Amino acid sequence: MLRHIVMFKLKDGVARDDPRVANAVQMIAALPDQIDSVVEAELGWDISRKPHSLDYATLWKFHDAEGLARYSAHPAHLAVLEATRDIFDAKIADYLLTD
Repeated sequence: MLRHIVMFKLKDGVARDDPRVANAVQMIAALPDQIDSVVEAELGWDISRKPHSLDYATLWKFHDAEGLARYSAHPAHLAVLEATRDIFDAKIADYLLTD
């Protein structure tokens, strides 16, 4: 199994109640139903609110790197990249689960 983690920080001047943020989060939440290579997804807003915290986190599970590649190239995912470009900075990590 492969995990894909994306954590988002709102850009300066962008508030969580900005309609663009609500739209982007809705688009992210729809991805598991649109892309069949997604095995599982966990999505949520940070609740710790510490100074070093990020704002929104996603954890994706795929069977393999090919599944992640199909997800990454899917038009729905590309639309999310476009929708988030001006409102979030993102940090990404991918790793394989070991038995």
